[in-house]
Amino acid sequence: MLSLDPAARAALEQNHIAGYRVSAFYGSDLTIAEVPISTDGSISFSGDAQIQSGGTVYLARDGESLVPQAKTDPLAPYGQELSIDRTVTVGDTTWAIPLGRFRIVSVPSAKDYFRLYPSLASQVAWSAQLELKDRLEILEADDFLATAAPLPGNTTWDEIRRLSPIPIVTSLPDRALPTGLVYQSKSDAITTLMDNLGGVPHITRQGALTARKADAWLTETTPVFRVEGVIDVDDGMSNNLFNSVIVSTSQDPTILAVAEITDPHDPLSVTSPLGRRTYKHQDPLVTTQAAAVATATTMLARLSTRQARAAKVKCLPRPDIELGDFGTVVDPISGREIDGEVTDMSFSLDPTAAMTMTLIVSETR
Repeated sequence: MLSLDPAARAALEQNHIAGYRVSAFYGSDLTIAEVPISTDGSISFSGDAQIQSGGTVYLARDGESLVPQAKTDPLAPYGQELSIDRTVTVGDTTWAIPLGRFRIVSVPSAKDYFRLYPSLASQVAWSAQLELKDRLEILEADDFLATAAPLPGNTTWDEIRRLSPIPIVTSLPDRALPTGLVYQSKSDAITTLMDNLGGVPHITRQGALTARKADAWLTETTPVFRVEGVIDVDDGMSNNLFNSVIVSTSQDPTILAVAEITDPHDPLSVTSPLGRRTYKHQDPLVTTQAAAVATATTMLARLSTRQARAAKVKCLPRPDIELGDFGTVVDPISGREIDGEVTDMSFSLDPTAAMTMTLIVSETR
C-alpha cells in the first residue's frame, strides 16, 4: 500500500470531499500546474498486463486552448506526461494521493471551437481526448540493437539498473544471476530479472520501476488493508493447488528442503491420480537446513488449501491500495469475507463514483 499520513487514510474511510488534480510535465519540468479534466475519463490498473496502468482523460473548456499543435506542446504525445492525484479534503485540510505518472501516447480527438464575427473568427472553446499509459511503455518501445547478455560480476539489481531507462527503486532482496542468461528484448530482460528476484515489474505512483512480490495470494498471510464492498465471486473448484514444495536458497546450494503430502488416503497426495504438483521457492533469507524445512512445511500447509478464484469488488475509492496488495474485503450485506491479492483496479475520474477491483482469492471464510 501507499505510505500515507494516518490522518489522510482515516479521511478516506470517513466523510470527505473528493476530487482530482492533474498536472502536465515534460521530463522534470512542470508545464501546466492544473490541467482542466472532465469527469468522463477513467484510469485502470492491471497486474497481468505488460503495461500495467493507463486510461483516457477528456478535457473541455472555454477560453485559451490547450489543444496540441506542435510536438513540443504540453499535451502532445512525444514524452509529455500527466501526474494525476486524487484529492481528499476534510475541513481546511487537503491531501493529494498520487494515482500515477502517465505518458500521453495519443491524442485521438482535439478541436478548437470558433465564433464568427463580422471581420474575424475568434476561438472561444476547445476539447481534447488524451490516451495514457504508464512508463512501462518506454520499455515496450525500447529494444537492443543485437542479442545481449549480463555484464560479468553484476547482480540482478545491477542489471536492472543498467538496462532500465526508468528510475529504479530497489525492493526485493538482491540475488546472483543464473548462468547462460541471454536477453531478447529490454522488456523481456526486465521481466526475467524481476522473476529471478521472485517478483514482477511494478511502476510506483511516482513513475519509478520497482519489483513487487509474485503470487502474493499464495504466500502472504497478513492483510495490509481491510475495506467494505460488494463482492461477486464464483465458488467453483479447480486443481490449481500444490502438494509438493521445494525450498532452496541462493546463499548455499547445499540447503534444500522438500515437503509433500504423502498420505495415500488424501486426494491431494503426490501418489494419487492427481499427480505431483510442485511449487518451487527460493528464499535468500533461509540460511539453515532447519529453516528451509520449516519454510517448506508452512508453505505446503497454505499452498495445498488455497485456490485461485477471481472475486470482483465494488467499493468506495481507495487510491492508497496498489496492485499486488494482499488484503481483506468484507461484504456487509452478505456477510461474506475474502482475502486476496489485488490484480485489477479501475477508478472513474468522476470523484463521486465507486471503484472496482479484482482480487485473486486465497481463502473464503
